[in-house]
Amino acid sequence: MKYKLVNLAIIFDQVLHTGGGYQQALNVVIAINKSKEKIHYLPKFFTIYAENIPILNSYGIHVQFIKLSKFDRAWLKIRSMIYSDLILKYIGLNKFENFLINSDIDLVYFLSPSGWSNYLERLNYIITIWDSCHRDFPEFPEVYESRIFEKREVNFNKFLIRAVAVIVDSKLGKANIIRRYMVDESRIHILPFSPAFSIQNIEEKNNYNVKVKFKILDDYIFYPAQFWAHKNHAYVLQGIKALKDEYNINMSVVFSGGDKGNIDYIKSLTHELGLSNQVYFLGFVDNEDIINLYKDSIALVMPTYFGPTNIPPLEAFTLGTPVLYSDLPGLRDQVGDSALLLDLKNPSSMSKHVYSLINNLELRKELIDSGKRRMSLMDQSAHEKLIELICSEFQIKVHCWKNKGSQ
Repeated sequence: MKYKLVNLAIIFDQVLHTGGGYQQALNVVIAINKSKEKIHYLPKFFTIYAENIPILNSYGIHVQFIKLSKFDRAWLKIRSMIYSDLILKYIGLNKFENFLINSDIDLVYFLSPSGWSNYLERLNYIITIWDSCHRDFPEFPEVYESRIFEKREVNFNKFLIRAVAVIVDSKLGKANIIRRYMVDESRIHILPFSPAFSIQNIEEKNNYNVKVKFKILDDYIFYPAQFWAHKNHAYVLQGIKALKDEYNINMSVVFSGGDKGNIDYIKSLTHELGLSNQVYFLGFVDNEDIINLYKDSIALVMPTYFGPTNIPPLEAFTLGTPVLYSDLPGLRDQVGDSALLLDLKNPSSMSKHVYSLINNLELRKELIDSGKRRMSLMDQSAHEKLIELICSEFQIKVHCWKNKGSQ
């Protein structure tokens, strides 16, 4: 028996300046929109942020805007704390879910660990979890301030156990969700991160001298990351200082990314270490600049504490840039033998690796070639295959309570 296609709402609830999460969500919607064989589902794209509409339209994606006022959003939070059947029936459906139901949606796919899933009372959903690093490193301010840790725990315990499917980034990410939140293994699916769409589809005509554009005077290492404490920009500064002290090499550092509360400290540390002439704070830069900043750099240096996987190493591999990456569980598995690993307790390990890259061209070539081979093994159709699998299983079950008809 053939069933009607599952109407799948794909919720784009990220905004451009959120960084890697935005890029990963964009990768997913582009891949699904371009897929020519949607056997079990029909995608419909939605966003709660109007500024996303022209961006998604530029990729040929028709997206509907779910317009919600401040009052609507506040009411959703209040309503989510009501469990009385009588009261819920009396006040009717919430505006967010009602919009989706009126759009004939069967299943909702959240592209992030979205609290909006808590507002669904009748519709089933798929949830995406990037990490549970608040459990790994609760000492970082972005985890404990404003009770973020407690809020994440409340959300995770709410939306994970009711999800039709949970999408994670890696085997370690899956194991952590099972161990920490008691989610059935069969409901957890691994979808590895992928490079930003602009980097996967690079055009050579976009090449230009990025050092001239940003007035970068010397060779540099590159770190594209928001200024969170866990991104460990301080380690990069200490590593550059060690490179100067131990090898008499003045290497510049280029940071790109928005401030998440830690940039003032990093700037003061730059001054304290006497590195003001070697460090460039570019803020948010566009995709073409990111590409050229990677390609012209000595290496991507990413000493982050959070994982278990991240997007910048994949982008560096794609563009032929050597990678220096944190030697931590999960992170080292992401890069294998294609990167040099950093001892986060010892900034001299960074200076040693940078020195080696400068003076050993064979090592540099080996890393670049290994990174490109690693990327060639990635399944470019993983997004489409996974959504097909989830929807095919849901398609049969939903027929038990909803008249789907036949094709």
